[in-house]
Amino acid sequence: MLSVSALGRELGGRTVLRDVTFNLERGELIGVVGPNGAGKTTLLRVLAGIDQPERGRVTLAPRATVGYLRQGFAGRENESAAGAFPRAFASEDAARELERLATAIGAASDPDETDRLSAEYDALLSWISAGAEFDLGAARAALGIEHIGAETKLGQLSGGELTRLGLLDLVAASPDLMLLDEPTNNLDVAGLAWLEGAIRGFRGAIVAVAHDRAFLDSCAKQILELQAGGQGAEVFAGNYSALIAEKERRREEQQTAYERQEREAAQLKQAIHKIETRARGIENRTIDFAKRKKALKIARRAVTLKARLERELDSAAHIDRPETKPRAFLGTLEFANASGGASRLVAVTDLALDIGGRRLFEGLDFSVNKGECVVVTGPNGRGKTTLLRAILGAQPAAEGPVTLSPSAKVASLAQQDDPAVVAEDRGLSPVDLLRRTAPMTEAEATNFLHRFLLGHDQVRTPVAKLSYGERRRLSLALIVRGGANLLILDEPTNPLDLDSREAFETALEGYEGAILAVSHDRRFTERFADVVVEL
Repeated sequence: MLSVSALGRELGGRTVLRDVTFNLERGELIGVVGPNGAGKTTLLRVLAGIDQPERGRVTLAPRATVGYLRQGFAGRENESAAGAFPRAFASEDAARELERLATAIGAASDPDETDRLSAEYDALLSWISAGAEFDLGAARAALGIEHIGAETKLGQLSGGELTRLGLLDLVAASPDLMLLDEPTNNLDVAGLAWLEGAIRGFRGAIVAVAHDRAFLDSCAKQILELQAGGQGAEVFAGNYSALIAEKERRREEQQTAYERQEREAAQLKQAIHKIETRARGIENRTIDFAKRKKALKIARRAVTLKARLERELDSAAHIDRPETKPRAFLGTLEFANASGGASRLVAVTDLALDIGGRRLFEGLDFSVNKGECVVVTGPNGRGKTTLLRAILGAQPAAEGPVTLSPSAKVASLAQQDDPAVVAEDRGLSPVDLLRRTAPMTEAEATNFLHRFLLGHDQVRTPVAKLSYGERRRLSLALIVRGGANLLILDEPTNPLDLDSREAFETALEGYEGAILAVSHDRRFTERFADVVVEL
């Protein structure tokens, strides 16, 4: 269906993609993963024919059609929803057209005209019947976009609504190859279920860039991992969990081989040291020419062994130290957890919330206790973020009390928070900010930030020069280390790539306080939730 061979692409003189090779058959989905900036969207643009590669080849089956779900619609703000996504509104157009044809047939007096209109009517009816298995109305309801009219301008829609309309339009078109850029972004549980069902019923091939681990586990048959900085790519058979298992197996194998190599090198260095010590001892004890000549011969053996050691270090077979994963830092630095205080930190009783005169929900009861993780889920627009705002005192309740314990030391992170944090701090480095949050040495601060995938260069870079994802990870590190006994998080993993999500969650496992989080990330919920509140 699709064959990609040794694909390479550059942007501004910088290599973004290198040696990307994979094959994809009908009925298969390949998930594309990699750190932010690794070229995932660039790959989709090349496969869609929007950009051309500098190297390699893309081969698509003859007469195959391609559909592309992109992330942005800049410059199209005045276009109507039906104009941009015609198939998402096709059932409404078809119904109106059937009604028009029926009226025209009844008014026609010419038999030939009647026959022509009847043929059009029958053809349209057949087209509707053929597509009856795809219920556009049900799909729009599942995706939470039934309120969007055909004439709504794109500029009036949120990024999530545009993504969902694009998904519906693409699935309804049923191309031979679908290219999906973050298809699960902003989907609630019903939307995710609809998308995965649509993919399972799709007969073509799919290339999907995704950070949703549950989606990749459910749908992917292959995973293409792109390396940062255009360092290459590798295809793994199976889903995301299979990728993680294989990488862990390789890491353990490399660790074993590395330790064996280091033992052998240590033994060789010890032998060199003994030989050199013996040769020096002979030289220092005598001026006898024959004995000193023997010492020189012994010393030459040490020189030979040193040359061997240097060759092994420069050899292609030399094994580098395995990359340290975030979990390796556990135990080296304790999380700052506030102690003492009440066991119940949040109590919500018979709560109702309104916004703009509309009732979001009512009769809500739950609590957040010490050491507990409560995850709030539910359809988009039901008031999950508004609930967090009410608990933080930024949104009045329509009915019922919201009680935050006086002993609760709260740290919160909103969906759109752009940490850096305040203007006067933007020139500081992450290490400086972290050390201001809690007393620690520079080495301890550096190690702690490594848990959140901030490298040696990044921890000393001014915050203003970090990427959004890097600043987000810094913000998470600051609130976790700040000594709060209650974290309130709104979609904490949303903007993070897969490695960053794993790093954040690994770090969060060491947190002993309470967590109240809004999340559509099913893997996060499975891993942490003690209680799920579904609105």
